[in-house]
Amino acid sequence: MKRTALVIAASLGVAIVLGCHVLDTEPLGTLTDQTFYQTEKDFDAATLAPYSTMLNLTYDQNGMGWWDGFLLPDDNVQYRDPNRENDVFNWSATNVDFTWVWATAYKGVMRANVILDQLPRATKFVDPTKKPRYEAEAKFMRAWWYFLLARNWGDVPMVTSVATSIAATQVGNSQPGEVWDLIESDLDFAATNLPADYGTEKGRATKFTALALLGKVELYRAQWFNQPAKYQEAIGHLTAAAAGPFSLVPDYRDNFREQTENNSESLFEVQATAGDNINAWGATDLGGAAGHAWPIYVSPSCYYGTGGGCAPKAWGEGYGQIDITPSLASEFEAGDPRSAATMYSTSEDYGGVPYQMRTDTSPPQAVLWSRTGHTPAKYDRPFDANRFPNNLSTNNLRLIRLADVLLLLAESRLLGNSDVAGAAALINQVRARARQTYTIVNGTAPPPTVLADVPTGVTSDSLMTLLMHERRVELALEDSYRYDDLVRWHRAGLITLPNAVTFGFPESNANWQPRNLLKPIPQRELDVNPNLKQNTGY
Repeated sequence: MKRTALVIAASLGVAIVLGCHVLDTEPLGTLTDQTFYQTEKDFDAATLAPYSTMLNLTYDQNGMGWWDGFLLPDDNVQYRDPNRENDVFNWSATNVDFTWVWATAYKGVMRANVILDQLPRATKFVDPTKKPRYEAEAKFMRAWWYFLLARNWGDVPMVTSVATSIAATQVGNSQPGEVWDLIESDLDFAATNLPADYGTEKGRATKFTALALLGKVELYRAQWFNQPAKYQEAIGHLTAAAAGPFSLVPDYRDNFREQTENNSESLFEVQATAGDNINAWGATDLGGAAGHAWPIYVSPSCYYGTGGGCAPKAWGEGYGQIDITPSLASEFEAGDPRSAATMYSTSEDYGGVPYQMRTDTSPPQAVLWSRTGHTPAKYDRPFDANRFPNNLSTNNLRLIRLADVLLLLAESRLLGNSDVAGAAALINQVRARARQTYTIVNGTAPPPTVLADVPTGVTSDSLMTLLMHERRVELALEDSYRYDDLVRWHRAGLITLPNAVTFGFPESNANWQPRNLLKPIPQRELDVNPNLKQNTGY
């Protein structure tokens, strides 16, 4: 029974102390939930816990992180062979990658709930009027995690406080739309109460981050549930987010360079390098913490030196296990500099070794080839032959940036108001930056036919097709945008899966079923929670 309790607790967030053999042992230190959660300084630290859980989600040493859980099921990338279950939609309730994401997300929810439970009890605030800011920050993070859960699993269990008993962890599926209501409510509070910035401290969500995520949630909801009124709400919140102190950086590539993290285009990004006032997120739960005894600290999940190990980030060449699909490679227009920023190609010299087209399915020995002739480069240019391992990356993963906000706003205006001209103007801001990057890369302005503005005198359907193209080439390999986009467009009747796309393998198109609009709820959750029901088709 005790083991079962631990499994449930780890999933849905009971606050327990691991490593002890009893649950009622008194803590040995002086910090407890009665003594710690009292002052502004306490909550400055505590509010980082839900953020740092994102580092767990993107920690790939265990092979259950970002690319396996998010990037693979789309038509932009493919695994090194056609047998990977995630890639060919052979999804099951025992899938370890999906189980990892589910458990990590609920850990993030739990850590946000700890703050929300403790904040009203804090009695040593010098300025009690600051409490809403910490509440807003926790609610933003809870909403971020629940949005991840909702768009992957649908009507997931809702836990809004820290469970203190086994019964409290056995929460059933939420009612249709219920978790989306919570997400919107949390983000609305966050947008009202978060500061516009934190000065020199980077990485925390601002009111503009909350506005952007809220607008995105409303756009999704309009399409998932056929609620056209949500388009108008999305327009309002995305417009407000875009009106913040942001601008598209002149060089598209600066969105993926370590030297230009947290730039003028960024609204929110995973802070992958721990340490100073630039990033206070800390470390993963899995690979040690800053100040560890190992001699050389490199990143939250990577140490060099005696006893040290390294967990490269998924977006640092993906362990060399994913390739760019021919479909994505052909999507880029001739002369588009975003192509080279996104992928290495056969014609290139790759790390001092000529790029070799992969022709077999043998296990990889080095990241020097691809079965498609293209491998991911985003977040990983220029190639550093001296870096070990060569896919080590302490580069921040960008989660929300202005280009995405502009394209979401264009879509909301197009589908909500049939505003072809307004939507086209927003798309053309993104394309104008791509032309500017062309000039920076080539030292000359692009020919008139390269990345020309999308026209305004077209039908809504025609412009929607152009917008879908722009989202794909602008945001390729970022977050889980592509498959999420395909799912919501299918739900809205804008495309029909799988016919609308060409996945990396024929098996993917052959295996796709409507059940793959959602992922299977992990079997281990069903085993310990009799109130939880599996998604249809699994």
